[in-house]
Amino acid sequence: MRFQRTCLVSALVITGILTGCAEPEQIPASSQQETKWIDDTTADGGTTSDAIVKRIKVDAFPQEADSFEEGVRRHLKFQFRDGTSAHPTATDLWSSVVVGDRAYVTLQYPKGAKRLAILTYQRQEKSWILKSGLYEDIKPIKTTSAANGLKLPFSTFQAIGSSSISSEDSSRMWLFHTKTDAVVISILPKQDVPSSDWKTSTLADGRTAYVQQKKQGTNLYYVDDDQLVLMTGNLSLSQLQQLALTIAPVSSDGFPYPT
Repeated sequence: MRFQRTCLVSALVITGILTGCAEPEQIPASSQQETKWIDDTTADGGTTSDAIVKRIKVDAFPQEADSFEEGVRRHLKFQFRDGTSAHPTATDLWSSVVVGDRAYVTLQYPKGAKRLAILTYQRQEKSWILKSGLYEDIKPIKTTSAANGLKLPFSTFQAIGSSSISSEDSSRMWLFHTKTDAVVISILPKQDVPSSDWKTSTLADGRTAYVQQKKQGTNLYYVDDDQLVLMTGNLSLSQLQQLALTIAPVSSDGFPYPT
C-alpha cells in the first residue's frame, strides 16, 4: 500500500507523526529557547499516561560541545514513566548530518525505549536551535509500505512523510525505517556547504554527489533544480548511492517516488 503523508504546518514545531495531519506543539524561537519540557503524547495510544517517555527536556544547545553530536546528547534529557531520566548515548544516535545551516539527527530514545525521533535543527548565530521533530514507535511491521520504485535496502519497512509550509521553511522530509535501520530523505534550499568533511562522488548515472561517512551513519546529498536532496541514515554508502539513482526529480509531484 502507498504510505499516508502527515504534515508539519509550522517551522517551529515539535509534533508526533501518526496518520493524517498532526497538530504541532510550539517551542520558543531563537534566543528565547532556553529550557523547554515537551510532553510525549504520541506513543502507545496518544496520551501522556500511556507514553513510555513522559517528557523530554530541551535545554539550550551547549556552545562549548566538542561536536554537534555531543551537543545533541547533552541538551536533550528524557524523563520516563518510572521516574528515571537519561540523556541519549552515542549508540542511541542512528545518524547525524550538518549541511550548511541545517542539521538532522535520527535518534532512538535512550534506555532501549522503542521510539525514534527525527530531529531538525537550524543554526542561529553560534548555536543550534531545535526546530521540529518526527516521532515514531519502533514496532514489528505487519504491513509494509510500498517502495514504488525506490531502491531501498529493506524488504519490510514503514514510510512516513512530512512537510513544512511556513514562509520561513519549505523543507520536506520522508522517513523509511525498520526496527534497526532508518534513512531520511529531505529537500533543502540550495546553500553553501563547507567541503572539508564531504567527499565528491560520481553516481552510476554520471551525476555528482557529496558523501560523508561517520560513526553515526552515512550521509549523501546532490543538487537538483537549485535544491539539495539529502539522505542520512545508518546505512552503507553503496546503499545510499543505489537509492539516489532511483529518487524522482524534485519537480515531480510524486517525489521521492519514481512511480
